[in-house]
Amino acid sequence: MGTSDVLDYRSYGTLEEIYARELTQLEAVGVTDPEVTSTGGNCYALTGGAGYAPDGRSLYLLATTNGGPALATGEPITSWAVGLYDTEGDSVALAMGEASVEALGDSPDALGCAVTRARTALHQYTGGAPAGKFALIGDQGVTWIPA
Repeated sequence: MGTSDVLDYRSYGTLEEIYARELTQLEAVGVTDPEVTSTGGNCYALTGGAGYAPDGRSLYLLATTNGGPALATGEPITSWAVGLYDTEGDSVALAMGEASVEALGDSPDALGCAVTRARTALHQYTGGAPAGKFALIGDQGVTWIPA
């Protein structure tokens, strides 16, 4: 049973229907097989294949809205956070990107920007990160986040 068979939070459709533009945007920026995925505890995120880290590790992307641990399901989307993770089960992001909808005009554009920022953080800052930290690039620039 897929996510679309069981979810109808806003009475407007399934999460795949609600986030169709964002899923299309993820494909447009090179994310493979984007989908809505359960992250546990009745929480959901957008996920997909994110290519490879500079050291060759396979990556996946996890995107959530409004600074929370899950997709917004009854409120306007104000921002996107995107983390890049090792597909071998690492629960700590290797890099992150954030973007506000207000700064970019609409939700798919903000999501695309957050993906680009996460990839930039991964490729430019991973090797030079302070011990125990990873880079997050947001609207205000680079921040070091404890791993």
